[in-house]
Amino acid sequence: MITQPSKQAIQALATLDGDIHFEVVKQWLRTTLNELNEQTPYSKDEVQTRWNQGAQQLLQEFLQRADNAQETIRKF
Repeated sequence: MITQPSKQAIQALATLDGDIHFEVVKQWLRTTLNELNEQTPYSKDEVQTRWNQGAQQLLQEFLQRADNAQETIRKF
């Protein structure tokens, strides 16, 4: 899990929303997340499984916050 972002961090994410370069980065992160989701159940190494699970949680939370930044700012 990542820490709760500050209002300033949320505003920065909201500003990046729709930027073509940031969308490319988010797509790369989504692809990485999908690959982790596919690979993790087949991992036989417990340490690697835990690393993958942590990465999945981080990516999911970041992408969720990035996708919902505009809405979060409106709630402030």
